Amino acid sequence: MLKSGDIATFSCEYSENHINNPKIIFKEGKDSIKTIYSTSKKKERFSVSDDRHYKLMTVRITAVTPDDGGVYLCGVWIKRQSYSYSIINTVHLHIMVAPVVRREGESAEIFCPYDSIYKSKSKSLCKGKCSTRDRNTLNETVREEKETKTDRLTLNDDVTASVFTGTITGLTAEDAGKYWCAVTLERDVNY
Repeated sequence: MLKSGDIATFSCEYSENHINNPKIIFKEGKDSIKTIYSTSKKKERFSVSDDRHYKLMTVRITAVTPDDGGVYLCGVWIKRQSYSYSIINTVHLHIMVAPVVRREGESAEIFCPYDSIYKSKSKSLCKGKCSTRDRNTLNETVREEKETKTDRLTLNDDVTASVFTGTITGLTAEDAGKYWCAVTLERDVNY
């Protein structure tokens, strides 16, 4: 299991028939499959190397975030037809957010990366449960790149980087526990 910020690598073996075929990487989404890497489309944190001797394509993702987790499909483009792909392997990538460990009196930052489609939505940091019914919300941000500050808690939503951050100062033993980052969607909370 990888942690946020690590470099992820995975390899997909292919047959002799596909040595000369262009390689392609897809990622499964909720309702679709997106092309992540191909000869015509390259995302900046993704790279693919092709070792034809071992018939192995290796995918490298730098500075992984929780959004990079999911199901990837390694494939080849078959040139005989305009959009014909052959999937050669499926890879499940799991990204873990590292726990925050601090002592009493110190400060703790909780980083919550999110998909850019949520940048205009209200975010919350919750301790314990984080649902619409019994929500223990510490505070909510405003809907733009602004900061909300209370006595010991500062929340910041950096919409440019798509990272919501909660900083708790002067930690006490009562602050220990599980925290949830949430995005408010209509009347529900997605956390």
